[in-house]
Amino acid sequence: MTTTHDTTTADPAGKRVDGDQLGAAHTPSSDPSGLGAQLALGGDVSPGGDTTKLWAKGYSLHPTIERYEAARNAALDAELARHDVWGSLAHARMLHRVGLLDADEWRTLDAALCALAVEAEQGKLRPALAEEDIHTTVEQALVARIGAIGKKLHTGRSRNDQALVDLRLYTKEALLSVTAEALATAEALLALARAHEWTPMPGYTHMQRAMLSSVGLWATSYVEALLDDCVALEAAYTLNDQSPLGSAAAYGAPLPLDRAYVAEQLGFARVHHNTLTAANARGKFEVATIQALTLIMLDLSKFAQDVLLFTTSEFAFFRAPAELCDGSSIMPQKRNVSALELVRARAQTVAALQSQALSTLIGLPSGYNMDYQETKAPLIESLHITRESLSVVRLFAAGLEPQPERLAAACDAELFATDRAYELVAEGVPFRDAYRQVAADPGAQEPGDLVARLRARAHLGATGALDLPGLADRLAAEASAWRRRRAHFAHAIAALTGGDHAAPDGGATSTDADGFGAQSGGGLI
Repeated sequence: MTTTHDTTTADPAGKRVDGDQLGAAHTPSSDPSGLGAQLALGGDVSPGGDTTKLWAKGYSLHPTIERYEAARNAALDAELARHDVWGSLAHARMLHRVGLLDADEWRTLDAALCALAVEAEQGKLRPALAEEDIHTTVEQALVARIGAIGKKLHTGRSRNDQALVDLRLYTKEALLSVTAEALATAEALLALARAHEWTPMPGYTHMQRAMLSSVGLWATSYVEALLDDCVALEAAYTLNDQSPLGSAAAYGAPLPLDRAYVAEQLGFARVHHNTLTAANARGKFEVATIQALTLIMLDLSKFAQDVLLFTTSEFAFFRAPAELCDGSSIMPQKRNVSALELVRARAQTVAALQSQALSTLIGLPSGYNMDYQETKAPLIESLHITRESLSVVRLFAAGLEPQPERLAAACDAELFATDRAYELVAEGVPFRDAYRQVAADPGAQEPGDLVARLRARAHLGATGALDLPGLADRLAAEASAWRRRRAHFAHAIAALTGGDHAAPDGGATSTDADGFGAQSGGGLI
């Protein structure tokens, strides 16, 4: 049997992983997007030769069919290795709990799976082409190490509910990471607003100067947009926070499976109750997740376009740090903010990936169909793109240097035409009459004290009432809520992978709420 994982037994003991690592990037493959040349039909996915498939019936699959069905999926599944091992650890505990594994069998399986968890963390557990997926890779590795006991792990499971649980664990973990980056980006924008709350700048509509604005208003508009996006991320997380294990191939199994126990062991909030609903949610939850990511990318693309425009020599409202700019191979003077052009472009990519995943699902009958496999790549790519794009925008938010003189100079007389109309309204002139009077000579109004004009816009949410402390409190509350989700998830995974071979008693082992209490194979991103 040819596989790409190391078949030597790893030491299940290892370092503890601090809970703050939840939210840091985890890229076990050399391709951080997980979507490199290995995904192409002819890509290198380490053909496995005579590897026995889980569905083997005594004949060989045609090589073209095998590669067409499995090459792309096997490459993607390298990202799910840790999550597949976590699901297997919980499933093995449940099988022992309900009497389908004896104590010795469970302890043997648990120790071997903890060793595989270490290898998965190190990026050594990768499916071969002939194995088709990570589920087969794990089972084959177990059989190679502990013999017939490894063949018992699949009792009560299908690769369908295995794929579901892997994707939900992966998505929950990735959403925690994306949200942490979104909140960090919002904090950087809030810091920019604090430093320049009273720095005037023109506001635009239809790409034309419209009314007085401020750097504070502009920056906090994106802070609040990211807070809105966190609502969508929370909805996606809630959908994925349901355990599908035990749904098997969509119709359950004639065994005394304890689905609630498995859900608790894996840190899920609840069981996805109806087994067919759980199966039919494949792809649907991926689309919901990508939709939340699309909303983030929509906001980032708007920020990117603003900065691209405002850093041109024609505007020169902001200056970007040199280390965030590249240059031209022919024009010595060029300093380009090209990374933001890619943010703008990749927002289109994520929107297209949402459409791709949704279109794949429309019209499918209930129950499993291999079409679902085609929603995995859009999910993984969208999560990577969004997290990386947030990191880029955070750098720009932290490094942008407003140019107050240029900004003030752009606040010309016509910017205050509406102000003049409202001054006439205060004198008793009906607004429509005041509007027409000012329209006849819109440049007649003097700009005056720009900061005083900013302060005069004192109603809720305007330039004079941004309530930066209140916004900071909202960010802190959002971060606290996501830390609680992270701690709950981390606690469960730590208990699973910590090498505690006492008989399962229905409760997670005690661990620090902010720590993982696990070897390196159990850490979350």
